[in-house]
Amino acid sequence: MAPDVVAARLAEANRLASRGCYLCLKEAASAYAALLDESGDAAVAAKALENNLMIVLRERELRMPDSGALESAVQLQTQVAASYATYFAYVDAVNMESGPAKAGPYVREERLKIIGELEKEAHANALTAYVYLGLILQTLQYKDIQPQVEAVLAAHPADLSVKYRMLTFQPTFSDNTARELIGMETGFGEVHLLLGQRALMGGHLAGAFRELTRARQLLPDSATITMALANVTFSYARYADALTLFEAVLKAEARTAEMENQARLGRAKSLSYLKRHDEAIALLDDLLLNDAANNPGEKYYWRAWNRLQTGASQLAFEDASIGLNAMRNDAIYRLAGMAAFNLNRLEESRTLFEGALQMNRADCDAERYLGLLDSAERSWKPASGRFSTAARCYEDVISRMKIDLAEYEKDITGLSNSLIAGKRAEIQEAEALKAQSAQNAAAALKNAK
Repeated sequence: MAPDVVAARLAEANRLASRGCYLCLKEAASAYAALLDESGDAAVAAKALENNLMIVLRERELRMPDSGALESAVQLQTQVAASYATYFAYVDAVNMESGPAKAGPYVREERLKIIGELEKEAHANALTAYVYLGLILQTLQYKDIQPQVEAVLAAHPADLSVKYRMLTFQPTFSDNTARELIGMETGFGEVHLLLGQRALMGGHLAGAFRELTRARQLLPDSATITMALANVTFSYARYADALTLFEAVLKAEARTAEMENQARLGRAKSLSYLKRHDEAIALLDDLLLNDAANNPGEKYYWRAWNRLQTGASQLAFEDASIGLNAMRNDAIYRLAGMAAFNLNRLEESRTLFEGALQMNRADCDAERYLGLLDSAERSWKPASGRFSTAARCYEDVISRMKIDLAEYEKDITGLSNSLIAGKRAEIQEAEALKAQSAQNAAAALKNAK
């Protein structure tokens, strides 16, 4: 192949690689491979190797399946005189549990050593810049390294992967830059992920859902993206959709152990809200048997909750009691109290409901149950006070829920439909409990005379 043809095709492959997105890197890999097959050119082999290592890093950051890029890079090293040992070591050391903003498991001294090795070469190519920026931004204070960072960026003005690397670090994240990157390269699912995560941190569920949905459309095999979208979908009370996404995470080839635990718990919670109690209990049985060390309190809480729904009050009480050893909030105190109340363990029930109120003075259900306990003991005046307090508590809760409902109803996208239906049901239930508490207060007051 004529040198000018090789140069032209190599320039085109380089252009594809400079677009920076994972899909772009994959496209560039095909172009490099085709050119290398025809030319055997060492310069092409070097660029193909660098591009493959970039693909591997992106796959590990996004929790993507192994595309074989690392194996290809290893084979290409035999055709390239320069050693890429530092980069292979970095790839091997990248923490498989970490996201794109992590620098891997290197201790600080090791990171500083590699930074020193790469500093003079950081302007040479996008791979070096990508690794160098990743290490330096995680290791040193930005104010101390800003000149070096700006010099590296200036050396690679057209390479979008270098700009993307800067976005993955919160102190250097720029919404405008992110939007510009998407404008320059519409296949940048990674940037949609970052925008979705930023929206979620700011409490903007709609923006997070939109960005993460687009990210998953572009990169459906990313366990990181799927997990993030599953959590947002769950927050929208779209439990059937969330269940499907959590199950997709559990099938993902590149999921981490932490992701698997979170997805299984998310699946159990989704099943719970879908009233598939037996399935949820079976899943939580397995979680508590094989992975009890992670979030034990939450797992015991949800198994107790499901067991209470099925009428298994004794088992629910046992689970909630164990859960209290690992997690203390008004919800688990209240749940344990309800189970104890159903079992007629009234003194224990009282202690648990009082514990719930200590955690949250606005726990209306705990207040109401204490009124029921006072009534059972014919302590009518205290019972009347409890029920009156509960009625006012429900009134306050209803007012807050109506404000939330009005916000949900502003959503014209349909995303909030499940939240709207759920909130309306909660308001209806709270109104019934308010009326019941007011009636009980009046009856107790009458009995006290």
